[in-house]
Amino acid sequence: IDTVLREITIDNATKRLTASQDGRALKTMPVSLGKPSAPSLSGKMVIMERLANTVFDSSTYGTPVDSADGYRTKVKHAERLTWDGQFIHAAPWSVAAQGRRNVSHGCVNVSAANGKWLYDWFRVGDLVEVKGTGHRLNAGNGWTAWDLEWEDFLAGSALR
Repeated sequence: IDTVLREITIDNATKRLTASQDGRALKTMPVSLGKPSAPSLSGKMVIMERLANTVFDSSTYGTPVDSADGYRTKVKHAERLTWDGQFIHAAPWSVAAQGRRNVSHGCVNVSAANGKWLYDWFRVGDLVEVKGTGHRLNAGNGWTAWDLEWEDFLAGSALR
């Protein structure tokens, strides 16, 4: 049984991701989050799925691939945070913006090397907290029980 506590904190103000293990920071890396027209969500999330290689396609949520904001892109080392498609993933095309400005469609972009490192280190169920985007995670968009205060979690329980 893996008893290591792995967690990631992503701060929009600094455009940095900090990976911690058992409460000790291991690695910090620059990120680019969602641009103003497609902001990332803030809140406590967990890794729900891990995809070594996948294709992100804007037409799956109604934005045609050939439109100004459309895309069909091969992506490596993608780790799902929300049902509606917020991931942490390698994005070599945004390296110049990482640590400086937000240019993604809502995902957390990291370099190819950092994406691989995170993918090799992180597991399904590990905690990710995104801070400071100004847009809160909505209930049900992922394994969102982690985003509730304990009192709110208990209030929703059938075992009160």
